[in-house]
Amino acid sequence: MSKTHVYIGNWRTAGQPTKGIAIYEFDKETGRLAYLKNVFEEFCVGAAWPDEKRGMLYITDERTDHPSMRQGGGGQIAAFSVNPENGNLAEINRKPSYGGNPAFLVTDPDAKFLLAVNHGSRTIVTQTETDTSGRIRIKTLHDESSVVLFPLEEDGFIGDPCDLFRLCGEGPGSFQLSAHAHSIQRSPSGKLYAVCDKGGDQIYMFRIDYAKKKIVQCAGGPIRCKPGSAPRYSAFAPTLPFLFVNHEYKTFVSAYRYDDEGRLSHVCDADALPAHIAPPEGAVQSDICVGKSGRYLYTVLRQVNAITAFEIEETTGRPTRIQVFENACDGGRGCAISPDGRFLVVAALSGKEAKVFPIGKDGTLSPAVCSVKQPLPGTVTFFSV
Repeated sequence: MSKTHVYIGNWRTAGQPTKGIAIYEFDKETGRLAYLKNVFEEFCVGAAWPDEKRGMLYITDERTDHPSMRQGGGGQIAAFSVNPENGNLAEINRKPSYGGNPAFLVTDPDAKFLLAVNHGSRTIVTQTETDTSGRIRIKTLHDESSVVLFPLEEDGFIGDPCDLFRLCGEGPGSFQLSAHAHSIQRSPSGKLYAVCDKGGDQIYMFRIDYAKKKIVQCAGGPIRCKPGSAPRYSAFAPTLPFLFVNHEYKTFVSAYRYDDEGRLSHVCDADALPAHIAPPEGAVQSDICVGKSGRYLYTVLRQVNAITAFEIEETTGRPTRIQVFENACDGGRGCAISPDGRFLVVAALSGKEAKVFPIGKDGTLSPAVCSVKQPLPGTVTFFSV
């Protein structure tokens, strides 16, 4: 019988050690998680991406100080082979991410390339320069935010980067002094890649030029979001040409239609909370995902500790809110839907647990059937063999 494993990545906070990657076996009938072990505990897991065809798992080590350097140098990405029987991970190799705080990564459909996005930090370096008149001026430098293209070998080994796209932009928020790429997602066709820049309030669309081994920005350039909204994560509908984006500092979800060239057109913004729930100032939404059927959309709201479900209108892509599951989890960060579409698993950073919620035929969530403890759970990744 085939097995499904769940990998829960632990994050890191200042002064606290992480616990790396937790491995669980998933019961497809009941939704329960059976703990197996924690491995690679030195990693602060920002994101994980499965390549089930080749039995690989790719992970970001979200940090600003590379282990090989005294300070600075950015994070890492790593490749692991997956044991289909017990879910164990064997490291193939790791590489610098070529930027600070690598936040997300994906492979192309044939796993010839891996694309990683570097968020960067909010640290600012103050320097001086002397202009041509001899006047001394102050200048500030910000961490670079980028999309990096890595070639992959047949065994999953990550090669040296072959291209890098530097993001630029800023927004009105106090944290938006420079670009901060937070996520990258692959379209169902595998030809397009959406990048959310929460620092510049922008969504980029890219494709890969396989002949030149280059990242190519799609026609029209990035699309602007509402100022100060900070687009965080995105999710493609599985069969229809729609992209959904949530925002770290606003409570609405944005729907976009896209074409084969990667051009985005805004459909609407749908509020994730009713008027009587007033979120506190600061970061609100975290992860977002679309159900297997493509009919339902879920966004996780931290601080208010809620999960909101939307029904997606098939012809227009408009999301309609159908449920706000209040007090669902404490500080939800990452989420994922089981391969059969029956369960939503949420990693709750503040609550130090991951919870499994059944998904009904009408798309609404029921109370959790399982909860497992981890020190700082931030990501959830399913892996089926």
